[in-house]
Amino acid sequence: MIIEVRPYDVSIITQPLRDKIELNLDYTNKERLFLHLDWACRFGNVKAILHLKKSLNLGEVPDSFQIIASRLLALEGTFTDGFDNNIKYLLNKRNWNLANCKQGKPSISLKNHCNHYAFDLHCFPVVNNQPQALIKPFDVYSPFKEFNPSVTGPLISIPKLSDFVALTIRCGDEADMELLKYAHMLVTQLIDLLSTSLHVVEISGQSIQEIFISLE
Repeated sequence: MIIEVRPYDVSIITQPLRDKIELNLDYTNKERLFLHLDWACRFGNVKAILHLKKSLNLGEVPDSFQIIASRLLALEGTFTDGFDNNIKYLLNKRNWNLANCKQGKPSISLKNHCNHYAFDLHCFPVVNNQPQALIKPFDVYSPFKEFNPSVTGPLISIPKLSDFVALTIRCGDEADMELLKYAHMLVTQLIDLLSTSLHVVEISGQSIQEIFISLE
């Protein structure tokens, strides 16, 4: 069943931003990079960043870059591809147990988690005042009719992100940095959307920006 997409849903899809950073930064000079980097991506979509990468790399796109770009392309289509997904489920009021909602909104906890395999954004419904990673089907105390994080998995999963961050720090170019900033922006926009539509009691874990800085 295709869920109707309302206008507010498309807020996750970023729009082109005014150029806020200096071009031709030295991406190997971490100290200087932190002074200039404000994490506002100059591009409004992944295709534009892919074009930049090709222009800087003689038309080639390394696998490490393509893996991240492909996942972000899929995230861009979250509200436009017509397919059901975890995010649409959470935002659809027909899936809420209103009797267990706080001020008319389901309570959730969000957690960023990054390891060698992927960067994930998890959503844990709050049941009996505690975030739950495992929920019984049709739990009468859950704020959702049927949402089990242990089955549905993370809302977002970006594979090999930590490896790409390390590669960008070591020998990355402008396109690599813009892709990281774009990923950070998409995740931040999704968290903002969830915080507006649902009752988010906690946001934990490192953001992509914080992961980048921690690898200094």
